[in-house]
Amino acid sequence: MGSTQERFSFEWMRYPGSLPEDEEIFLDETQLDPSAWKDRWVLDAGCGMGRYARVAHSLGANVVALDLGGALIRLKDLANDSGRLHLVQGDLLHLPLKKESFDIIYSVGVIHHTPSPRNCVKELTQRLKPSGKLTLWVYGTAGSYRSFKTNPLKSNRQILKKFMFLVWSMVSVREFFSDTLRLFTVYLPHRLLYIFCYPLAALGKIPILKYLTFSVHPLWRVRLQENFDWLAPPYQSHHTKEEIKLWFEKNGLKVTKFLPHGFVPKVGLLGEKR
Repeated sequence: MGSTQERFSFEWMRYPGSLPEDEEIFLDETQLDPSAWKDRWVLDAGCGMGRYARVAHSLGANVVALDLGGALIRLKDLANDSGRLHLVQGDLLHLPLKKESFDIIYSVGVIHHTPSPRNCVKELTQRLKPSGKLTLWVYGTAGSYRSFKTNPLKSNRQILKKFMFLVWSMVSVREFFSDTLRLFTVYLPHRLLYIFCYPLAALGKIPILKYLTFSVHPLWRVRLQENFDWLAPPYQSHHTKEEIKLWFEKNGLKVTKFLPHGFVPKVGLLGEKR
């Protein structure tokens, strides 16, 4: 089967380097303006190979990039050249970092791959300074229709509101298919699973059929890694915005923004420590 650390290290050592869209995605998904980062002490909680740590650094932040896996080595060049990037190998559930040390902490698509996302939020909040900001997103779930129909949508996806029950039904079916498939894929040797992801990456270029896969990115190499990313991790939980909001509030965070998304729910919140 392979551990979470082993599987993600395998993936991130093969992921392409920085992509042209990285800064736009980073600012969109963290829900913070470019000016918010300059001279701030920032924690990238689960940095992988560091694509977003590089963006935060380019915006003027002092970045501590933390990850459990060995792909941190892909940030070594920038860390050696800059006094504003610091690499730490560690566990999000047992952070080897001083409490109340950071102005901003972000975790983009990471904590749902841990045994306890709820405890990750607690650990991360403890590392925030008073009035510090925590911004994260996790895999969403169809959940109840009552919750799903109030999900925030991107401005170019507002038409989905007219078909929310149909969208909810399709997301529910896709989620069931994904969960069923993962009952098998998480137990495959990760190198064998990687080979299995090649035909999925090919399907990701075919209209309509591409939505049966887990990545429709225009780049072949990215689709390959993102399909592997979905099917390989031993832990993968899905959440509603209400659930994450409750975790924020129980840890003394005031929610200030929810992340708009498209067809597939992506639960993202920005909170400030009281």
